[in-house]
Amino acid sequence: MIMDRAIEIMSSTENIRVLYNNAPVWIESIDRETRRAKVRMIGMNNQIEEVLISSLTDTGATVDDNLV
Repeated sequence: MIMDRAIEIMSSTENIRVLYNNAPVWIESIDRETRRAKVRMIGMNNQIEEVLISSLTDTGATVDDNLV
């Protein structure tokens, strides 16, 4: 994923499905300098990881509120 799209998703009022290693995540924050994002791993005890934005996948789909 590119930086601008990650920022757009994080700022969106919609819940846009994003994947990290084929697992759904929620973008918590973005560091523009390091090009990394803190993501919450959905369904995995909501573990937080810091990952490269380029390793995230935008599926283009939206998800239900109860899944995030």
